[in-house]
Amino acid sequence: MENNSFKVRIKKLRTDQNLSMDALAEKLETKKSTISMWENNGVIPREEMLVKISQFFNVSIDYLLGNDTMEGKKPDNSKLFYLQRNLEKLDKERLNKAETILKTVFTDIFEDDEDEEDERF
Repeated sequence: MENNSFKVRIKKLRTDQNLSMDALAEKLETKKSTISMWENNGVIPREEMLVKISQFFNVSIDYLLGNDTMEGKKPDNSKLFYLQRNLEKLDKERLNKAETILKTVFTDIFEDDEDEEDERF
């Protein structure tokens, strides 16, 4: 399966960091020929490798696949980005628990947001 966005973005991310195909292959524990297939043919790697690539370049898998216009930029606030990425891994029940805890600890912040949500509906 060819993905034009993936091949363009993986090459841009690699060259923006001044990495050769060999260097990136070493960092991702794969082969140079694999990197070449990604960049030249738009071959999409398996899920485990997509995760590895997204973590290495600090971008979302959606960005890599062309579903996000993040342009590969690192977020301004790395702690917030770290929290967001980990919250996205939670199932609905755990996410609700996390939200309850955050609302309890930061009542002043969340009260303002709830008022705004009420106005929208």
